[in-house]
Amino acid sequence: MARIKPDFEEVIPLKMIPLSLKLNPTVLDNMEAVRAIIKQNRNTYINLAIDAFNHYHRYKMIKKRMNQDAFEVTTYYLEIIKEFEEINQSGILKEL
Repeated sequence: MARIKPDFEEVIPLKMIPLSLKLNPTVLDNMEAVRAIIKQNRNTYINLAIDAFNHYHRYKMIKKRMNQDAFEVTTYYLEIIKEFEEINQSGILKEL
């Protein structure tokens, strides 16, 4: 399994890796509508969205491992679990 870095980090544009995406038109339209409201750069928005999606999947993987066997959880991952439980309770995921 690839080593997972702990968090999103800002990098200068020259260090960014160009990527070609094929997006569903509905997903793109919804993204552009939200992005226009919050007035955020497209690249930054996509980077943050992917980072949030990665955090969500890490949370699911950690929960699964905790349920399967005795797993030593670091403070960092306990924080992620706590944050996602708070987000879940706030109901924001239901809106998405």
